[in-house]
Amino acid sequence: MSKIEKIEIIYNKRAGNGQSKSTWNKIQNFLKNAEINFEVHETKCDGDGIPIAKQLAENITPFTRILVIGGDGTLNQALNGVMISDNPDTPLAYIPSGSGNDFSRGLKIKKQGPLELLQKMLIMDDPVTIDVAQADDLNTNQTKYFVNNIGMGFDASTVYYTNHSKRKDILNTLKMGTLAYVSSLIKVIHLQGGFPIDVEYGSKTKHFDSAYIVVATNHPYFGGGIAIDPLAQPFDEKLDLVVVNKITGMTFVKLFTKLLTNGSHLKDKEVWHIQEPEFTISDHSVEQGQMDGEELGQHEFHIHFKSIQHQFWLPIE
Repeated sequence: MSKIEKIEIIYNKRAGNGQSKSTWNKIQNFLKNAEINFEVHETKCDGDGIPIAKQLAENITPFTRILVIGGDGTLNQALNGVMISDNPDTPLAYIPSGSGNDFSRGLKIKKQGPLELLQKMLIMDDPVTIDVAQADDLNTNQTKYFVNNIGMGFDASTVYYTNHSKRKDILNTLKMGTLAYVSSLIKVIHLQGGFPIDVEYGSKTKHFDSAYIVVATNHPYFGGGIAIDPLAQPFDEKLDLVVVNKITGMTFVKLFTKLLTNGSHLKDKEVWHIQEPEFTISDHSVEQGQMDGEELGQHEFHIHFKSIQHQFWLPIE
């Protein structure tokens, strides 16, 4: 085991509708039995992870590690807190225990148990470099960072209705959280309209009169395992963008079926896909937005996206 003097733990007990509590009990017992020094910093409400991570990163010592236990939203907050600290290069360890866990799915570590992940992290001598993404809001001059994706329109509306659905808690309890997303998705089919956007990449500009799904993504998955972009990977120093035009009837059903089954939707004529180090999206109507499954509110978006890299204590093979 590499030398570790202390583990600072950012813990969200609400993640995964109880799954995080079970994970934490296992981790806590292991650390106590192994006589590893640790301190727990529990998030109490949305956004708490940002100031906690910022403070921990600013006081980090060479043999201290920061471990996040929660869902993708908790990891998102920890990353944003570290990035605005005086030590933005501080690596993060992560044990997924949310309802979606798309980041760990994209890294192909989701099926490893929490104790297996923890033990592998503890013996790592060096962190690994993984792509994340930077989003500069050109309307507010604010910068945010994400590990999974940012979506506008259809995807974000689905996140909104999923987060406000009573079915979400029930299905999460049954470990069927993806169904909550799918059921909300079906509802949004009838509610979401097309909207105009412009995409600037390289020296080119692409205009869409009626965009329907707009997702800038760091890896294949959103919505708890739906592969919106099977070609995306968090190790190529690029960010992917998927834009789907507004379609209805059987055309939508066929495309939706491809999305949920074999990933061939990227070849459909109604789908546009790019992989670039950076690009800018401007939408020209008020739409819902989401970042790593968390709501961004409803407004017009004008965002410059950029693939960047961050270090993690994660056992990537």
